[in-house]
Amino acid sequence: MIDTWLWCDVSNTPYYHGDYDRALGSIQARTLVMPATTDLYFIPEDCAAEADRIPHADYRPIPSIWGHRAGNPYQDLKDEAFIRTAIANLLPRAGC
Repeated sequence: MIDTWLWCDVSNTPYYHGDYDRALGSIQARTLVMPATTDLYFIPEDCAAEADRIPHADYRPIPSIWGHRAGNPYQDLKDEAFIRTAIANLLPRAGC
């Protein structure tokens, strides 16, 4: 999994030839980008910059003390409510 994190690059394909902005700009799905405000793996500022490059992305950092584990909502009811609200708001706009 660490290798995936270290070497994963959506632009490293024969089609995008390393053009990261073009690869992110080609994403057509409505997207939620939700790092925790205290995430040390997926730094919120990096995630915000990526979300800016995805045409239909909503950047919603999770205000959590749990860092990377904030995405595991059973841990904290406030985190769970924040995540569920963001998803509930996304789905109607995504045509679901």
